[in-house]
Amino acid sequence: MSLLLQALRRPGTVRDLSLSAWDRLLREVHAHRLGGRLSCLLERHGVEADCPALVGHDLDAQRCFARYKQSQVRLELRKLNKALAPVGVPMLLLKGAAYALADLEVARGRDFADVDIMVPRTQLETAETALERGGWLSETRDRYDQRYYRRWMHELPPLHHRTRLLEVDVHHALLPLTGRVRPDPELLWAASRPLPDSPYRVLCPEDMLLHSAAQLFQDGEIAGDLSGLLDLHQLMQELGDEAGFWDRLLPRAEQLELGRPLYYALRYCRRLLDTPVPNEVMRAAEAFAPGQLNGRLMDLLVPRVLEPRYPTRRPAHISAWLLYLRSHWLRMPPGLLALHLLRKGLRRGSH
Repeated sequence: MSLLLQALRRPGTVRDLSLSAWDRLLREVHAHRLGGRLSCLLERHGVEADCPALVGHDLDAQRCFARYKQSQVRLELRKLNKALAPVGVPMLLLKGAAYALADLEVARGRDFADVDIMVPRTQLETAETALERGGWLSETRDRYDQRYYRRWMHELPPLHHRTRLLEVDVHHALLPLTGRVRPDPELLWAASRPLPDSPYRVLCPEDMLLHSAAQLFQDGEIAGDLSGLLDLHQLMQELGDEAGFWDRLLPRAEQLELGRPLYYALRYCRRLLDTPVPNEVMRAAEAFAPGQLNGRLMDLLVPRVLEPRYPTRRPAHISAWLLYLRSHWLRMPPGLLALHLLRKGLRRGSH
């Protein structure tokens, strides 16, 4: 097991690390952009003071950078609300933005690459027009890419404000319109919760976890996304303390057609991060498990691409490639997928 996984599972183990082991651990941390989160985790378990001084400085710097990125997120959300509220478009916060504004533990030390929001599909055109007037523009110029997003995906092409760097992803659904699984957005809106003293809404706890699971195991390529698995681990730890959460989770997963990604989330969080999933929940989730062959293949591939591999083992290129193909297979029907991959291959060849 990698040093980073050991530290995430059992923070107290870092007390016994040599300087050379710390060097290897920090390389794994930097590769996965988890320095701020590891710093907060060590602090919460009372072992931060036991770190070597230079290590402490490194982790503190990454935690400060994470706080800076979160301040950028909050600023971007205020600007987005200023653009959308006058035209009556509500905002449902997703992923990191939701974690931060809801003040969840999973947001502590978390890095941010973008801001994810959802708006009603019936108001998508109104929202896009308002955002364009406010200075958010798409940098996706290729006609095919524009069509790819607008006809087949669950979000607009990524937007950037002309005076700020943070990417904004405007969703109207959780998963691609051409995907094999398409949770009903109206169910998500109906169960969503308003944030106190705020113009924003967030998904209910079960949907928040299910979205994170779908993001990693249904819509994502999985490879290298240890941060996504850590999101799931920390959400289960925190949200699982809410009364009735585990009882509601599996029926909700079935209602939203997200039982399979939930099964994978529970299985690999338990396996890699030792997440305290109740035994009866894990047994019930077996109803969503894949066939024996697919299950064995996932058990072979997923740990190889999620566990940090620096520097002692060769990168899991073949495993990552197979899971990349799987992500596209789940995202598109076969004919459309073949044309899409052919076009992408020809484009790479021309470059």
